[in-house]
Amino acid sequence: MPQPLMPASDAVAMPAGTLPWTSRREARLRSEHAGSYPGVRPGVWEPAAVLVDRVVAARLLRGGQPDIRGRVLSDEHFEFRGGAEPAVRPRREDR
Repeated sequence: MPQPLMPASDAVAMPAGTLPWTSRREARLRSEHAGSYPGVRPGVWEPAAVLVDRVVAARLLRGGQPDIRGRVLSDEHFEFRGGAEPAVRPRREDR
């Protein structure tokens, strides 16, 4: 049975193989973009991976093509917290 998420400061012991609260990337939809994401509640923090799955599934169900080359959750439409800092990717000409 899945354990409920809780802040790391309240956790005494974490089961093996789980990530502490602070290392999970979370996102919330900005209210001004709520109409573009049916099924996603604006202003509610959720695991970013769950939101990505939900947004891609909704696009597929509407007959659209998910853009898998770019980010699914845009910085303009979503706020983010937690997780590791994003790695700096080398520019194409530096590879």
